[in-house]
Parts: sequence; C-alpha cells; structure tokens
Amino acid sequence: HIDLPTEDKWRYRTEEEPPLPIDDSDGGCDTCDPECDDVNQRKWSRQIDLLTIGKEDYISDSGQEVYNILEDRDRKNVVVMGVHTNMCVLGRPFSIRANVQNGKDVYLMRDLTDAMYNPKMFPYVDHFQGTELVIEHIEKHWCPSMTSAALTGEEPFQFKR
Repeated sequence: HIDLPTEDKWRYRTEEEPPLPIDDSDGGCDTCDPECDDVNQRKWSRQIDLLTIGKEDYISDSGQEVYNILEDRDRKNVVVMGVHTNMCVLGRPFSIRANVQNGKDVYLMRDLTDAMYNPKMFPYVDHFQGTELVIEHIEKHWCPSMTSAALTGEEPFQFKR
C-alpha cells in the first residue's frame, strides 16, 4: 500500500518545496475578464487532434490506478507531459510529485506542456516566461526535464508565440 493524496488534496506539497515562482491563485486564466467562472468545469479529451489513443493505452485520473498499472508492468521510468504544468502535471495524484515520492524515475517533457498562468499576476511576465519559470521550479525541486526530440529524433515542439 502506498500513501497517495486524495483527489480533494491533489495539489499537495511537501514542506521542503518552496512556493511556485508564479501566482496561479486566480486559476491562471488569462483569457477572461474579470475571471473564469467555468475554468474548473470544462473537460477535455485531448489537447490537439494529432494525438490518438491506442488500444494499448491507459487513461485514468486515479493516482492509485496509474501507480498499480506502472507496478504491474514493472515500469520505473515515467515521462510526464500535458497541461497544466503548475497544476495537474505537477500536483495530481498520478503525476510528478506523487510518482517521485513513490520511487519512480520521473522526467518532465518540457516542450509538451503549458502552464495556467495569468500575466496580470506575479511575477508579471508573459505566459511563455511563466511556463519556463514553472519548468525551472520542477527541474530544481522534483525531476529533470527533456524534450520530445529525445523520443522522436525530430525537432522539439514549439508553441506559437
């Protein structure tokens, strides 16, 4: 048995981890004014149409289920990507913090992630710089990162600025 956070405490932190370098207390929404009322009510099935879900793929938001699948398949290495770096990618029970704390060798796929960050909030940098600050935080306190080029042999992905 492992001690995974419950869903209601999914953004748990260790006492040793300092605060994130960005203020995402408003949910990070930079597309609504004054704020996004529905940001936590929307659900997505994929980020872009280029992603396909194969028969051999597993989809779960349960930390216990993901951990059990990794253990059943004897997987020690985990590459995490997706959105949002400062929220789900870092803090959900199936993601970076939980996997590191449960002994997995975790890597952040930094070019295939994006942060929820509102540039009107501290540290008042543009969205892309906010994402970079979160990636640096993860590299310093949780795990190394890599780009998609390490797996594909192609140029790393870049979001349009």
